[in-house]
Parts: sequence; structure tokens; C-alpha cells
Amino acid sequence: MAEQAIAKPDYETRDASVRLVVWFAVILVISAIIIHLALAGLYKFFQAQHPSPDPPSRIAFGVQMLAPPPQLQTNPQVDLAKFTAEENEKLNSYGWRDRGQGVIRIPINRAMDLIAQRGLPTRGPGTNNSSGITPEQLQDQKAAATNR
Repeated sequence: MAEQAIAKPDYETRDASVRLVVWFAVILVISAIIIHLALAGLYKFFQAQHPSPDPPSRIAFGVQMLAPPPQLQTNPQVDLAKFTAEENEKLNSYGWRDRGQGVIRIPINRAMDLIAQRGLPTRGPGTNNSSGITPEQLQDQKAAATNR
């Protein structure tokens, strides 16, 4: 037993080359700098070839940008106030809704009072709608209309 077997370790016995890692990092940094400089030069070249007609910054010069035509809503706050006033006028006044059909509108408060007095319209017994037609009659009408 004078000779004992030397067991191999279960890990890498050689270290990574520090010199190789440092050179790789240096080359990586140098190539990144070269790429950035090349892109900056390319940008300057393109800028010289096709100059922009606009000033560099519209914000710096205080120029207000307008949307291209058609400018549908130039002042939304005023438009909303005008629309709300028109709708409130319709809700609180009498007027024609459809003169040809004889349909009028009444103020919303008056309509609520009338519904409170008279109640909501109800359906007749055995009907599914307010016209007084039974479901069977409605089916017959639909079938007759599709057979034409």
C-alpha cells in the first residue's frame, strides 16, 4: 500500500486565462467605440445629403403645430358646451320631433309626471308585444313574408 492511487478531481483544474479575458474585453470596448463613431459619421453624411427643411426643434422656437385639414374640431371645450346646451334645450322644451308623422317631444319633467300618473303601458294577456298580436300570429306573418 505504499502506492496509493491518486484520484482525479471532479472539477476543472486549470484556471481561465486572465490575459485572454482582458484582451477580449478590450477588443469588445474598442469595437463598440468604432461602431458608434462610424454610425455618428454615417448619420452626419445622411444629414448632409438630405437636410431637413424644418428647424431642429419646434418646441425650442415656440411654433404651434396645427393638425392638417380638415380641422373638424378646433375648440372642443366650446363645442361640448354648445352641444350640452342644445341637448338640455331639447330635454326641457316642447317641439316637433317629426312633423310629418305628427310626433312631438315634451319636457323630460313633464314626461316623468305623466308616467307617474298613468303608469307604464302594459301588454295584453297572451301577447309578446304591445301590438296585440299573439306569437303564433306573428310567426304566421313572418312565414308569409318569407314565402313571397
